[in-house]
Amino acid sequence: MASPDKIWLEAERTLKQGKPFALATVVNVRGSTPREIGAKMLVREDGQIGTIGGGCGEAEVYRKAQLLLEENAPSRMAEVDLTGDFEQQEIGTCGGIMDVYIDLWSPARDLAVAREMAEAVRGSQPLALLTLIEPGDSGRGPARAIMRPDAAGAGLPVELPPKAIGQLAEIVTSAVPALMEVDAHGELRSTTHLSDKAPQLFVDPLPGAQRLIIIGAGHVGQALAELGAMLGFHVVVIDDRAQFANRERFPNAAEIIVRPFDKAIDSLKLDRSAYVVAVTRGHAFDEIALRTALKQKPGYVGMIGSKRRVRATLDRIEADGVDRAVLERVHAPIGLDIGAETPEEIAVSIMAEIIRERRLGVRDRTSMGVKLGRLKPAPVAN
Repeated sequence: MASPDKIWLEAERTLKQGKPFALATVVNVRGSTPREIGAKMLVREDGQIGTIGGGCGEAEVYRKAQLLLEENAPSRMAEVDLTGDFEQQEIGTCGGIMDVYIDLWSPARDLAVAREMAEAVRGSQPLALLTLIEPGDSGRGPARAIMRPDAAGAGLPVELPPKAIGQLAEIVTSAVPALMEVDAHGELRSTTHLSDKAPQLFVDPLPGAQRLIIIGAGHVGQALAELGAMLGFHVVVIDDRAQFANRERFPNAAEIIVRPFDKAIDSLKLDRSAYVVAVTRGHAFDEIALRTALKQKPGYVGMIGSKRRVRATLDRIEADGVDRAVLERVHAPIGLDIGAETPEEIAVSIMAEIIRERRLGVRDRTSMGVKLGRLKPAPVAN
């Protein structure tokens, strides 16, 4: 299965060869579906790369994409209805509906956009493709543009006020695809239904721009790096020991930094696209990492440790004047409670929590071993 990042690399390569392709992207889902919003497949005359879930639904989208290529048509919308396909083993028990936007990419018109997307993939830069979806699928050529978090709004496929442009920048940074509706006043609002009256904007960020900052190059760090790379994160490993933080132990890490923990973290720009995980060789180093990371505003910050040690660490940090609202952002002890014991299982629990945060923005504090209400000194019962 090709990730969206891999598809953009292939898109650039295909257009450089002078070959057109059709790109099929899931822009909206209703109910239980095999793939999420943003899933895509690239369709050429010689076959496809990527998947939107397999089965009869994907086959129908592939057929429509091939027709689009043959007819040199600009775009079309396909509804993949899985509600009657419960017998299809390829999609398991999925019974929802996917709206799939299919548009044609040509070498002459679209190579520059594909190249910019591919370059952002290679450099793990935050970037999003904006596509204007006309009401009722007008049949005109696709209106699309590229946007970065710091863009001023020039060149967008639709004119928007500053507030809406700020909304787009937030989505680009969060790296979560979204279908937005442009109302009569030029404001944006998220929607779960395609409109036959108003134009809509599909914001498709690059997931690989999200960074997994692993502080600690031990066994858990190794397992996290493998999982993080597999899930499309730009993996950064930090440790103060070169014999642990090296390419032999972390072959799939995008960056390996060998410096004191605080100096290494200070050297990074931790924004909403950064997921910071403190899994060092000792609680003192974890605390240093946590304190340093909290000076910035990463999208996620977590620390490993027992409930008792985590509580003591958070108490000390709060006593030193760190605002409680800042400590609310800390996931500690880190990871979902799945009874994990081995480094690999612990890594799975941590990445599961990060995925939940990344996809849903869910913070289930009741599942965490230390509640923030217990940050105040509590009676010693053990």
